[in-house]
Amino acid sequence: MNKESVYKILRLTLGGEVADFIPMSAQEWNWAFNTLSLHGLSALGCVAIEKLPVELRPSKDVLLKFITADMSTQQSYTRLKKLADKIEVLLKDAGVKCLLLKGLSLAEYYPVPHARKFVDIDLYAPDMGSVIDDAFKSKGVKVDTDFYRHSHMNLSGILVENHYCLLDVRGRQKLADLDADLKKMAVSHLATYDEPGLYYPDAHFSLIFNLHHAMSHFIYEGISFKFLVDWIYFLRNEKELLSSEHTALGLRDHELLKFAAVMSEVSVRHLGLAIDDVPECIRTEMTLLKPAVVEKFIDDLFRPYEQVHKKSIIAERMGNVRRIVKSAWKPKEFLGQSAIGFVWDKFLPILRGRKYEAD
Repeated sequence: MNKESVYKILRLTLGGEVADFIPMSAQEWNWAFNTLSLHGLSALGCVAIEKLPVELRPSKDVLLKFITADMSTQQSYTRLKKLADKIEVLLKDAGVKCLLLKGLSLAEYYPVPHARKFVDIDLYAPDMGSVIDDAFKSKGVKVDTDFYRHSHMNLSGILVENHYCLLDVRGRQKLADLDADLKKMAVSHLATYDEPGLYYPDAHFSLIFNLHHAMSHFIYEGISFKFLVDWIYFLRNEKELLSSEHTALGLRDHELLKFAAVMSEVSVRHLGLAIDDVPECIRTEMTLLKPAVVEKFIDDLFRPYEQVHKKSIIAERMGNVRRIVKSAWKPKEFLGQSAIGFVWDKFLPILRGRKYEAD
């Protein structure tokens, strides 16, 4: 199916003009809905549809699918937001300043926050993870601490992850250094607040953390259009703060500049991101990109989806290895590392139990 049908809907959603929208067939609308659903963006389709005159809208059956997805996402967002509010009260009582990561913090960049689908809540309070665990336990919540980077708990069907560290640093000094830098940023940002509570990260932390998170998903399993939409809204909202040399240094130091350039190139070329909204250091890197790398990135966006998380942790790890080796160009292009070397660096330290101080 023509990829352009997905691009058209997202461009219109992200601020494109109705006059530029080329009519779509019933088959294209249905394929676009299914694709956007896989990418967690079906609710965003309603934003585009509301802009269209009746004659350009999808048939009633497809329109109902979009509306149902929008209602479901809105209900989910309301539940997650209410839970975050309750968690903030808990944190205030415990005297903890904490960052709210990923889903809810990224949704706040969207004009329609509930359209950004997510399913859990991620917390990070540097050196205060055990205090947060104890605060939940004091309320009778069962806290699972069997995981390496975080504890987690299930509250009314919603997963809450309390991060002790942000990255899997086992045996990998570069990631230990990045985790330490992110921790410093978080500590510095939280120090600007006088009262305990739940706060959104600042722009520089979000830039580095979310890009690294996106690139990790890309290498291990592939990413979705949701990451690109996050990127576009983030750049538009934080344009002034990201124009400094500090941004360029952070992206270069943590080997994220090329990935940021590819994300931006695809967003400018197909999704309506204005080149002026892209920081200058990323614009310069975009001019150096090989066309084949950009096309491979796009093909990967439209890849067939497969189940990533399996009941057996061994089966899940072997699936990760298979995907990484199969897409060996990813670590090579963005990390300058062979797929075998990447897998070796990732999994051997886990088997040996090697850890750095981020524990």
